[in-house]
Amino acid sequence: MYEQASKLKKIMDEKHHREAPQGTLKVYCVTSGKGGVGKTNLSINLSLVLQELGKRVLLVDADLGLANVDVIAGLYPKYNISHILSREKTINEIILEGPMGIKILPGASGLYEMANLSIMELNFLIKAFNSISQDFDIVIIDTGAGISKHVLSFVRSSDEVIIVTTPEPSAITDAYAVIKLIYKYSQKIHVIINRVDNFRDAEFTVQKISNASRKFLHTDIDYLGYVLEDRSVFKSNMEQIPFYTRFPESLASKCIANLGRKLLYGEQKPVQYNYTFESWVKKLMAFLRN
Repeated sequence: MYEQASKLKKIMDEKHHREAPQGTLKVYCVTSGKGGVGKTNLSINLSLVLQELGKRVLLVDADLGLANVDVIAGLYPKYNISHILSREKTINEIILEGPMGIKILPGASGLYEMANLSIMELNFLIKAFNSISQDFDIVIIDTGAGISKHVLSFVRSSDEVIIVTTPEPSAITDAYAVIKLIYKYSQKIHVIINRVDNFRDAEFTVQKISNASRKFLHTDIDYLGYVLEDRSVFKSNMEQIPFYTRFPESLASKCIANLGRKLLYGEQKPVQYNYTFESWVKKLMAFLRN
């Protein structure tokens, strides 16, 4: 029965790729109001879930100050986006092969230069991204924490935003602060409650954020779900292996699997996008230059 279901899923995924408009992709930006809430961990493991569900995923490390996607994934990048702009490397040469086949684009300090690109450099960068446009269905952007200009530029340029918080009062306050700054730009805002003891605490936490957003901003947020506090996450971090691959039967892994499925299949009428790498890069540049 399992093999039949797997074959059917593969056929449907192949059919989806044949019918999907060429070059279109979905861009999710994962962010948080404060550091230390597990944002990068969730970005990596959510990427793995989406890849396992049949999507081709590119994870972009956009944390300019403390880029650590590679650390958690046990990778050691030598190059970043700056090496594309300097013509030293092609985009395919800097993209890393991650666990379960996901691809990782190291950003780090190379992303600082994107705010001051000339028209010629911008076109060159767009051409670089367009060269891989057929290779991916989903882009996950892991930003830095907080509300700096660079963080907000990545957030506002994305299709949908995933805000990660914990039940800690300061984390909730900071998460709401991010929502206030982005809700006019984002078509959909998801919230994940991380490191929670039980589902009731998660629902109580998200209700605070939801009530404030509805009352003061007149906007709704999508409660994507929660990830339970789990010692296996710490153990996998120490081993530099994502918890979804190291401890697939753990509570955290089961939670992240639920989040990935809900993100892809939870909507009865999913929002239709016609995004391309070119349109995303141009939108990002516009926000960076403002």
